[in-house]
Amino acid sequence: MDEIFKGTNSLDRHTGAKILIKKLIQNGAVGLVSTHDLELGELAVELPVVKNYHFQEYFKNNQLEFDYRLHPGVSTTRNALYLMKAAGVIDGGE
Repeated sequence: MDEIFKGTNSLDRHTGAKILIKKLIQNGAVGLVSTHDLELGELAVELPVVKNYHFQEYFKNNQLEFDYRLHPGVSTTRNALYLMKAAGVIDGGE
């Protein structure tokens, strides 16, 4: 599943996604969930069957690049401000 309940408010999205994931686990489902919601990473503490992995990005020649390898845990890097700057939404002083 990709971005569960995308387009809903944050609280409903997080609550609903957690409920759905727990229900799927209870029913023996196996699968992958793709999300940018860091709060969902907390499920791995509550439910040991849940494992977190992420893709890692880096900057090379002032470009955002990805290594396309799965790394354990929740991502610790951020790129939204860089992307907003590159799109001209914000300037370098923000």
